[in-house]
Amino acid sequence: MFATVHPTPPSGAAPAGAIEVAHLDGSGSTTIAFWPDEQSAPAGERVYRLVDRTDGPAAGRTPLFAQVGWVNSAGNPAVAEAAERGGRERIDPAIRDVEGLVGVLVFRSADHRIVVVGTATDLETHTEVSDRIQNTPLLPGEDRALLPGLDRAVLGRVVRADIPQAVRS
Repeated sequence: MFATVHPTPPSGAAPAGAIEVAHLDGSGSTTIAFWPDEQSAPAGERVYRLVDRTDGPAAGRTPLFAQVGWVNSAGNPAVAEAAERGGRERIDPAIRDVEGLVGVLVFRSADHRIVVVGTATDLETHTEVSDRIQNTPLLPGEDRALLPGLDRAVLGRVVRADIPQAVRS
């Protein structure tokens, strides 16, 4: 599964699904559009491939809130690899049992940029997830210099959550 990120729902070809997030600060919205393959995505857009998925205790429930985060805007391959490893081996186990967590989707582009979409049934879940991430010790061999954190993040209400089965399973 692949995704593109837009400030509004994409026009033209219909995606296989989407998550639209209205920013809580009123600054607009972010839409994550899902595509079955890279060729289906709109031309000229950065395309991200699904590289990790975590289901939370609320998997299957309708998400009401989402946080979208961007990692590695510089496109450093070593940072992308470190972020993926830290996500899979350190962060996923630390957050997967947070009550209210619907799920987390991690996408990576060919130029090593990463987008993380976390969905939940309430705002408090996002606070708990952030706290756990901040308090999780690094794994042996992890280099803090390669883990700069989020470049940007938006938190908002989920306006639309049409997530294809290929992403959910």
